[in-house]
Amino acid sequence: MPDSVQPAWCSELPMQQQSVLLLAARGPDGIGKFHPCKQVVRAYRAFVLKAARHGQRELKVGERGDTFMGLEVFAVPFSWTHAVADYFDHVDELPHHYHLHLMHGAEILGYHHPDLDVRVRWFNFYKDCCHNMHLPIESREALKNRLNDKPEELHGNS
Repeated sequence: MPDSVQPAWCSELPMQQQSVLLLAARGPDGIGKFHPCKQVVRAYRAFVLKAARHGQRELKVGERGDTFMGLEVFAVPFSWTHAVADYFDHVDELPHHYHLHLMHGAEILGYHHPDLDVRVRWFNFYKDCCHNMHLPIESREALKNRLNDKPEELHGNS
């Protein structure tokens, strides 16, 4: 089986969910390298992509990466809380389309990442995104139905 840029746990997801994870990893267009949102984006990338510069493997929580991905901020709850607060303090500066990609990627991490602490933090980020946009929180079942690789199973038509 060929190697993948995504961690092994992603291969258990429907391809549509894998695609969502990759789309949000791209990052927001037109935003500076050191914009406050980047701490969250770097952590996101480290959970959905393997680090080529670190032996083509997943980074460990607390591991310093580079300007593309890293988990040093995520490792310290206070630092992560501060990074998320900075993200939302500057969310209006981000392209709306990108913010939605990250919100949906965080939702998938929040429902599917194999580590409970990672799931909880990303699901909380997802909930904060929903609250910020005055949207209801999508259930795991609704996510599964929306991003299902088998169209014949959508909307209960199986």
